[in-house]
Amino acid sequence: MKMNIRRAVLMIVLLGTANAPAQEQAVALPDSPVGKAFAAMLQAIETGEHEKYIRTYFAERLFERFTMQDHLDFFGQMQRMHGGFAVTDKSIEQATEYEFVAVVKSKNRDAWRRFELAVAPEPPHKLVSLGVDMAEEPSGEPPLPAMTETQILEYVQQDLTQRAENDAFSGAILIAQNGQPLLQQAYGMASKEFSVPNKIDTKFNIGSINKSFTQMAIAQLLEAGKIALDDPLSKYRPDFPKQIAEKVTIWHLLTMRSGMGSYWNDEWQAKWATIKTVEDLISIIKKVPLDFEPGTRRQYSNSGYVVLGAIIEKVTGQSYYDYIRERVYQPAGMHNTDAYELDQIVPNLARGYTQNRSKKPYKAKVLQNNLFLHSVKGSPAGGGFSTLGDLNRYIEALKNNTLAGEKYTNLALGRFEDDGSGESRPSGIGIAGGAPVGINAALEADFESGYTVIVLSNYDPPGAEEVALKSMRMLLRQKKS
Repeated sequence: MKMNIRRAVLMIVLLGTANAPAQEQAVALPDSPVGKAFAAMLQAIETGEHEKYIRTYFAERLFERFTMQDHLDFFGQMQRMHGGFAVTDKSIEQATEYEFVAVVKSKNRDAWRRFELAVAPEPPHKLVSLGVDMAEEPSGEPPLPAMTETQILEYVQQDLTQRAENDAFSGAILIAQNGQPLLQQAYGMASKEFSVPNKIDTKFNIGSINKSFTQMAIAQLLEAGKIALDDPLSKYRPDFPKQIAEKVTIWHLLTMRSGMGSYWNDEWQAKWATIKTVEDLISIIKKVPLDFEPGTRRQYSNSGYVVLGAIIEKVTGQSYYDYIRERVYQPAGMHNTDAYELDQIVPNLARGYTQNRSKKPYKAKVLQNNLFLHSVKGSPAGGGFSTLGDLNRYIEALKNNTLAGEKYTNLALGRFEDDGSGESRPSGIGIAGGAPVGINAALEADFESGYTVIVLSNYDPPGAEEVALKSMRMLLRQKKS
């Protein structure tokens, strides 16, 4: 059975850390409409009364993009990962009658989540907005202990060994400084079916990290004067509906302000196993209406990045995949990175494993492979494969302006969000990709210290992101020996 990938969009924000339970504190939540909605949500997550909560509190607008099953999967994932959340005396960041922001602690993991809620001002005050994302420990909570670099590397190894022994992590990690590896280690299985272990050069699905390669390709075309950020889509793809093509610009696509909705619809579901080109996806995307007026707000959009891939093809006369291979992977020395087609024989490639969705799992197995749960081939929006070493080389190529000049590399590193001058370089880069279909990858690089942390996993989120973030935080506040 094919998975409805739209769930991944909803659940991608569910990211978590190790296995240290939180100490629950009795902290009163506001006695307001939104405070009551949040209190009931925390109780529902913990007790499992998800459907009852959703039917009671969710406004109709929350079903416009996601089905009841999508929402149930979202709540179920939170319950499995976190068991519930504890509110501390430092949790509440914002509280009005109808809007609420709080950072709460996972009961199963050493992790914090930021909940942002809004309810309608008119009774019965239905929930009209809900966001859940990773968060730092609130001010006042004890920080991670300062350690020397050697102690940090030992701690990370011990932590990942424990996770792997508990079957909570499968994948590989690289910690480097100025491109030189300090730690490389692999854990778990690339193939559970054939008992093949992961290795430090195993190819893992990196999810949306591919978007960074698409950004670099656009930066190269900007530098060459072949495109401009304010070019309308109609200049390159006049076959899109007029109300889309004339309003959406390259900048809108890059910065998630295009208004383009998800292409994971019924047509995609019917064709997913045969989609292997950018044009296959474009034929679906151009039929999807805009969710909002371009430029008026920001909304995560895989469709927008596929359209960027189509623009790259139009301008260069090459397929997106050939261009990226020749102009990004090869110059950076990334010889084990590509959008491999999963019906082809690719050596040393990890299969993903996710929570078993079967009603009759084989021998009560907790996990299943993801062979029928994601795209057959990656796209300009994500889903390609890479290795620890290749991604480390990619970071060094960015730092050294190997792929584009300094100005245009800066623009790509800043995700085209600055004033367009490209004069200042961001202090680092942090990108992640994946979904609860056995895909999880994270890359953190701090340019001042030279540290890079890359974690690739063939399990569901949150393992890779949490290990990468936690490791980088420890490295940046290390105790000098």
